Amino acid sequence: MKIRIVLVICMVFFLSLACSLVSVSVPVPTATITVAPTQTAVSTATETPLPTATLTPIIEPPSITAQFLSDVRVVSHDPFDNMDNWNLWDSKTGSLANNVLELQGTSNWTSGLVFDQKFQGGSGIVLKFKLQNANANSEFVFNAGQWQTDGFRQFGIYNGKTPQADLIQGQQFLGGKYLHGNLSLKTDTWYNILMAIDPNARLLAVMWDPSNESRLSVFDQDFSQKWAGQSWDFIVKANAGETVYVSDFYQISFGTMK
Repeated sequence: MKIRIVLVICMVFFLSLACSLVSVSVPVPTATITVAPTQTAVSTATETPLPTATLTPIIEPPSITAQFLSDVRVVSHDPFDNMDNWNLWDSKTGSLANNVLELQGTSNWTSGLVFDQKFQGGSGIVLKFKLQNANANSEFVFNAGQWQTDGFRQFGIYNGKTPQADLIQGQQFLGGKYLHGNLSLKTDTWYNILMAIDPNARLLAVMWDPSNESRLSVFDQDFSQKWAGQSWDFIVKANAGETVYVSDFYQISFGTMK
């Protein structure tokens, strides 16, 4: 009986020992939670187009002007695509078509086409023109002051076969010198005219044939200080018996006359 009790006790002992040996703590793997990084929205820069620069084309004056004037600059160019820059004395005398203004002469020089801006010393014009008759019944003029008063001044060029000056100071006609040169105006032929006034009242007019610039005539004369400091109108005038066609008008400024 004692032996059985001892055996039972031994068996319980060894069974407890075996259980303690089997109960080895095995580490349980820890679950690693990986948190996905939060996506940061990348802002895409919107490209703003740069403003396009509008280049204003530089208009060159007719090359012949450099023979007579320094530092010539085109202030404005009128191709006669409209009448915005011009006023007619009588609207019935003028018509515009295909960039050409036709001015029909009327008796007593009452047909006129006036540029709507004033000219000062150091400025002038270049104009393309042709004539129906070339009979001196038309002219290009710069006028200052009131007609038939002491303050009136006129620098004009008659469009005859041989171009001729038309100069008036106050109520006095100063004579009409012929332009010096070899140009003879013909009917229905395009020509160019340059007219300029410097600050010291030196007056210049040049007419030439654009198809042959060696054919030209020139007026160049200094006047007294009574002509300086004026504000001038430019006018195309036509008398009865003549029709003038004009186109391609340049308003110019310049440094000095040569």
